[in-house]
Parts: sequence; C-alpha cells; structure tokens
Amino acid sequence: MVTTLGSGESGGSVYIMDTSGAIDFPAVSLNADGRLERVASFDRTVWTADCNSDGTQVVLGTNNGAALLNLETGALSWLHRCKSDILSLQFVHSGNVVLCGLRNGSIVPIDVRQRQNSLSSSLTSPITTGTTVPMLSARHNARGRNQSDKAKPSRVIRMSSAVCSLVALSSDEHYFLGSSMDGLIKLFDLRLIQKGAIQSYAGHVNSHTHLPLVVDPSETLLMSGGEDCTVRIWSIKTGEQIFAHSVPDSLFTALCWPESGHGLNGFSSLFDLNHSWGAWMGSRNGLFYMHGT
Repeated sequence: MVTTLGSGESGGSVYIMDTSGAIDFPAVSLNADGRLERVASFDRTVWTADCNSDGTQVVLGTNNGAALLNLETGALSWLHRCKSDILSLQFVHSGNVVLCGLRNGSIVPIDVRQRQNSLSSSLTSPITTGTTVPMLSARHNARGRNQSDKAKPSRVIRMSSAVCSLVALSSDEHYFLGSSMDGLIKLFDLRLIQKGAIQSYAGHVNSHTHLPLVVDPSETLLMSGGEDCTVRIWSIKTGEQIFAHSVPDSLFTALCWPESGHGLNGFSSLFDLNHSWGAWMGSRNGLFYMHGT
C-alpha cells in the first residue's frame, strides 16, 4: 500500500502496489507496467495509513480525523474526528483496534467494530473508480453533530509532543510502542492507560523530524534513528540500550528488520545466516545495511 500526501487543492490518494515477482523500479515509478493501482482519492491531506492483516481494510490518518476504507465494498466511514493532524496509525494484530497518533501528542485507541458514520455511498468500487471522495466534516453530517471530536479522557494517552510512530506488538496486542517528535520513545499497555508508560527508551536527540520505530521479528529488540544521525537498539523488555552507531550526515527516515528466513531471492536470508542481527536503513544518502557480530 502506498499513500500520497496531496498538495494545493488536490487531496491525498491511496494506491495498491503489486510486488509479486521481479520489479522494474523505473517502470513502476512511471506506472508503465500497471503495478501501481489507485484505490481512492480524497479531498483532504492524507498523512498516514495502515492496512489490516487480511488486506480488507485501510485506515487513513488525515488533517482532521481518521477514516476507515473497506477495500471490498468501497464503504468509507469516520473512526475519529479531531482538530489535530493524525500523523501515525497502527492496527493491532487482531484488526479490532486502531491506534491513532496525533500532532497534539495524544494517542487514541479506536475500536473499529463499533458502529461508524458513513461518509459516502457513491464509492461502490474503489479499485476502479477515479472519483475523489469527499470526507464531510461534522457540521455537514447530521448524525455526527452530537458527537464530540474528543475521545473520552480515560482512553487517551498523552505524549509530550507530536506522535510520529506507533508499533503494536503481535505477541501481545495489549502492548504498543510510541515515539514523539521530541525524541521520547515509550512502551504502553492498553489495559493500564491511566498509569502512563510502562517502559522508556532513552538516548535519542530529536526535535522536528519523523522518529521511526521498528521491532525485530522476535519482538525482543527495538530500533530507531533520529536527528543525531545515530541508530540505536534497545531491549524492549528492559529498556537497556544495547547498540548505538553514528553515520555522519545520514538522517534515517525509514528502517526495516528483514523477516527471518524470508527475503527477495533469499537476499535477506543470506545476511541473517552470517550475523546475529541485521537491519535495513534508508536516508537521502541511500540504502544501508547494518548488522551485529
């Protein structure tokens, strides 16, 4: 899944990319081989998106709320209306809950099984339509007039600045990690929201850029890279920093742990066999691979 932010009078869009088989990247960038297919376009900024595990639903983070798009039926509905941009989203493993990270520092868990307000009945085939879908604001939706754009205080987690990354653990979906733009990284338990974070991961220097979080396949290690051009790895359980390495003038905006034993043509598996751990990192300077002993 690929999303575009939108610019000027044009809103964001959602695309599905076919990654089966060999990929001709110059052709894909021009959409010459049909691998990149637009699902839907909208009348507002799309900051982020996430897809559930079975590929049937996409949740969208926009400049004034989160919306749920059903890829099978084309139904579009509001999950949460707010005045703050939603910069990060994450389905928990079951697909029943979406975590929404807001620019104002709030993290709002939303149960997608609850009845939602429909936004549009005209989008019946999102895979083939080229129509821009309007997302009406609350004042234009009679059914939404009595709904507050604020979640119940007991269900909101507060961080100190904009929430830029969220990662739900698949081993226990009550636990999730969140990072804020000021460099703080914390572990939370949905059952203990009122008590705040249950673990912190210190060391990063950050102020205004995206702070990505990635978890290794065994869910024992957490990795991130901030404005200090340093990649750090912590133990998720203890919070201990076990690795730090600086790469001058390289701000890593994308990080990825290879799936153990799975990689394109066995490429990732080759690294996994030779090192205790390994991860990919992307920056404006290029793509890097960093590994342990």
